[in-house]
Amino acid sequence: MKKKPPVDEDDPLDREIDFSKARPNPFFLWYHNPRTVRVLEPELAELFPDNDSVNAALRSVADAAARMRPRKVSTKTATAPKKTTKKAHS
Repeated sequence: MKKKPPVDEDDPLDREIDFSKARPNPFFLWYHNPRTVRVLEPELAELFPDNDSVNAALRSVADAAARMRPRKVSTKTATAPKKTTKKAHS
């Protein structure tokens, strides 16, 4: 038999609400998606004290990486390299 925790007589809701059949919220993991939370190392957390500073730094890194990628060229506007032919010297 389980012991019931002591009831605080000052709070009338303790007697009215029964949490013995409570169960976990099935939407909790959907709401708290693990892809949205990242854990920083302590020294990085000191450098980036809030979400805005982390987002600004990541955006600047993403922009720099995007500039480094080779650009896609449309096949309609692309020109093939010209072939050079060697002329025989007589």
